Amino acid sequence: MVEDTSDNALTTATSTTFTTAGTSISLDRNFIKVNENAGTLAFKININNPSASTVNLVVKSAPFSTADSNDFTLTDQTINITPTTTSYTINIPITDDTLQEQQAEYFVVSLENPVGATISGDNNATVYIVDNDKPAPIPSNQISLNYIGSFDPSGNSTSSTEIVVHDPSTQRLFTISSITDVFDIINFSNPNTPTVINTINMAPYGGITSIAVKNGIIVAASPNANPQQNGSVVFFDINGNFLKQVTVGALPDMITFSPDGTKVITANEGEPNDAYTVDPEGTVSIIDISGGIGNLTQSNVITLNFNAFDSQLASLTATGLRKVRTNNTLSQDLEPEYVTISSDSQKAWVTLQENNAVAEINLATKTITSVWGLGKKDMSIPGNGFDASDNNGEVLIANWPVKTYYTPDSVQNYKIGNTNYIVTANEGDEKDLSGFSERTTVGANSYTLDPTIFPQSSVLKASYNLGRFRVSNATGNTDGDAEFEEISALGARSFSIFNADTKQIVYDSGDRFERYIAANHPLIFNADNEANGAKNRSRAKGPEPEGVALGTINGQTFAFITLERTGGVMVYNVTDPNNVTFTDYKHSRTTSAYGGDNGPEGITYIAPANTTIGKGYVIVANEISGTLSMFEVVSSPTLSTGEVKTEKATFNIFPNPVNKGNTLYFNRAQGYELYDMSGKLLAKEKNALTIDTSKLSTGGYLVKTSEGEVKRVIVK
Repeated sequence: MVEDTSDNALTTATSTTFTTAGTSISLDRNFIKVNENAGTLAFKININNPSASTVNLVVKSAPFSTADSNDFTLTDQTINITPTTTSYTINIPITDDTLQEQQAEYFVVSLENPVGATISGDNNATVYIVDNDKPAPIPSNQISLNYIGSFDPSGNSTSSTEIVVHDPSTQRLFTISSITDVFDIINFSNPNTPTVINTINMAPYGGITSIAVKNGIIVAASPNANPQQNGSVVFFDINGNFLKQVTVGALPDMITFSPDGTKVITANEGEPNDAYTVDPEGTVSIIDISGGIGNLTQSNVITLNFNAFDSQLASLTATGLRKVRTNNTLSQDLEPEYVTISSDSQKAWVTLQENNAVAEINLATKTITSVWGLGKKDMSIPGNGFDASDNNGEVLIANWPVKTYYTPDSVQNYKIGNTNYIVTANEGDEKDLSGFSERTTVGANSYTLDPTIFPQSSVLKASYNLGRFRVSNATGNTDGDAEFEEISALGARSFSIFNADTKQIVYDSGDRFERYIAANHPLIFNADNEANGAKNRSRAKGPEPEGVALGTINGQTFAFITLERTGGVMVYNVTDPNNVTFTDYKHSRTTSAYGGDNGPEGITYIAPANTTIGKGYVIVANEISGTLSMFEVVSSPTLSTGEVKTEKATFNIFPNPVNKGNTLYFNRAQGYELYDMSGKLLAKEKNALTIDTSKLSTGGYLVKTSEGEVKRVIVK
């Protein structure tokens, strides 16, 4: 999803300034960061036109603060001001303990009850203490992703690439661009040099939103020119020749085959029009192709609606389902997003993204058997912290009194014994249209917090705290008055595992995505996918997990999760849902200049048995850059048998060609020698990850690595 900037200039809460001709007292700073091992914090108070007067310095306890007397030493006190006092400094001891705490805890101090003076400006200061004991997540590297290159199917940067699927029988990739309404057929016989075989124009069919392939058949989901009307599924042979077209529900947004190849399923989102005057029902279509495509007719299509659940709204809401609008039916409000099908082709699970829910479908009876909400994630619990502000200049992953709805996009499933599990990428998405938008911020004047539940609202509304944090005004007002009793946000900044049989959450990655990237890739921490700049997305969904793929490698199950904004792929071993382990993270965007692969959407895992050279791959479709990121899956010695073989990983240099002045990147550290085309040695370095091209002339060069690889690079 491309970020909109329409609400980036929302006015956050501002403090009132009182001025008199007499003594005024103000805090030197309202936002302070101190490291846990700093020893002492010098806390300064400024006095203007001093005279004999007093003011109380009050230490706010919970719910104002998450730090307490175990983290710092300060008590309430009265400050006496004399006619010669122009400033007053309090040395606050900071406790350097050995506890592994939330990355950032904070406490609030306040100036109150002035006598003979007035308080100028915001009377509250938020002090963040950054913990130095809790390490960032450390990848196990049971398997690792080795970036081997980027491929642009369109050959230019004006397109998008949103979905990628693989056909092992022909060694082809199939990708789509909804911007140009095409899908590309790509030769993947040599993963290092993919080429486009054919490009199919989907505009005559109504455009394209998704694609799948199986048994020599391509299926493409196509919206109507009027997306509030029924869409269609178009069938092609493996070369892109048209076979059949059938009608499904409004705005088919995702399409997939059942594993046994007998059915095609679409999640029909049924989005309203921009004015919100037309709101079609969300549906799921099941296309029976067991009789062959040649015999396929509209009678083989069943479109399931959610009408039977309209009367169950109260009980469904109790499970954590969100109904966003009040003047429509639940069937209209539900927006099916993504489908995953059990390995025995008997069940399907469909994410209802904006509604924070999942639907289960019995594919044998072709009925929706249940709908269930995913609950809320309590961001005030240690381990569920997040960086909330895009303008305070510091990475502060802290706990706040916020409940986030998981609102997942992609979902996959796997089975352990007799138990079904689903894995969700918790992207977050809200209804944001000209006719209705639930977007607001904590600091917005129209967003009033219940003073009984949130006595610290002025602290929360500060722009350096939660003031610019994006929330929903459609949820959180639990008693129908003008105030919000709960701060509700969308997107849990994580991936989760749910027991699909008991409908209970088993695992959530908490704040690990943000903590790992902050420690290891600070230049892209919560960066947007449309520009470099750390923390640009801290106020809204953070790294924004988008896609998920599962792969079985040597009998173990791994989840690959794309981060739409930050970029790259997180890898987790999910073999035991109760003992999930972080395995790897790799990204292929550049940081010296905006470029590389940006905006990951779709992702697919290709097992070694399904490639020509016996290596496994993870392929990522990038919406913003329009490129495919290609990662080779490399195992550690502990996974040296079975699917993945231990061998030297492919080495690559990117981008290539590179514009003069931009950085050349290695996909892994190497010693290198740089030669011009005449054989003259220009530079050499040990254990390098980059080459600076600013001092190079345009033209060709040779890079010889310590492993004996020779790569030709072009500087433009």
